[in-house]
Amino acid sequence: MWTLFDKPIGACYVLTKARKGFLLFAKLRRFTKTLMKDPYLYFDIGKQERDSAIRFLLDSILRSRNEMGIKDVIDEFDEDVNIYLAHLLFAIALPEYHELAEPYLSTESSDVLQWIQTTEDRTIRYFIFKVNADHLLVHSAIFDDLTAGPRNGLFQRSGKHYLELGRLYYEQASSYHSRIYRKKTGVGEVLHKLARYFDIYSGLLRAVRRDYLHFVTRFRDQAFDRFLQELTKYEQESTLRAQTDHFLDLYGQWKKTQNPEIKAELNRVLNQIRQQDATFGKEFFHEG
Repeated sequence: MWTLFDKPIGACYVLTKARKGFLLFAKLRRFTKTLMKDPYLYFDIGKQERDSAIRFLLDSILRSRNEMGIKDVIDEFDEDVNIYLAHLLFAIALPEYHELAEPYLSTESSDVLQWIQTTEDRTIRYFIFKVNADHLLVHSAIFDDLTAGPRNGLFQRSGKHYLELGRLYYEQASSYHSRIYRKKTGVGEVLHKLARYFDIYSGLLRAVRRDYLHFVTRFRDQAFDRFLQELTKYEQESTLRAQTDHFLDLYGQWKKTQNPEIKAELNRVLNQIRQQDATFGKEFFHEG
């Protein structure tokens, strides 16, 4: 996948090829506009599988909320946030999500600001703020790795630093979403609540962590098993098509020549095909 910024020159990033940057921005803008209409958009995943996974994650979120007594802390309706979080956790388990988002992710606010300044497109700015806010929320809770790395320079960034940064990004994403539609939106309201109660929702996801990691392990195993099954089926179908083409070529040769060697090869290939498709040519072709 093309990356947005190739190399640093001084304090800023530049696009090495204008066309490359244009194509990537165009692709991102198309995706983001679709995402804004359906914020729970997912990639090549069956509806039944998706619904089952999200139901599991939502149940875990609701159970953890009750155990933590969050309804006594947040004094406004936030069931919509529960749904957003369940879909977010599902999305980050998908490699397609990371392929799209990772070129725009950074824990350094200076990087995010530079990316924002690179485009005047509000839709793309919304996307950049949103995915970085999501990234900080998930990594402050589920993976708990924002402050675990080696020191960068003289100061180690604190958890509070990333909390405030996440709040800022969600507020900006909410603001851009409302500006794009020129009114308050449901998605904008969810993002505003995430900004206001970032620390509470981070704690909620921390409580969901064990269930989520269990889900990811099982989901990826099932996805890999399904991939192997599809690959095996494809190989079998490809082999069958090749054998069928070979059989028809041989049959045409035998009809012309009545050559016994061709007839023997014809029977051999017919036997191979019928190991995969027992009914192949029963009405027309007989061994012997």
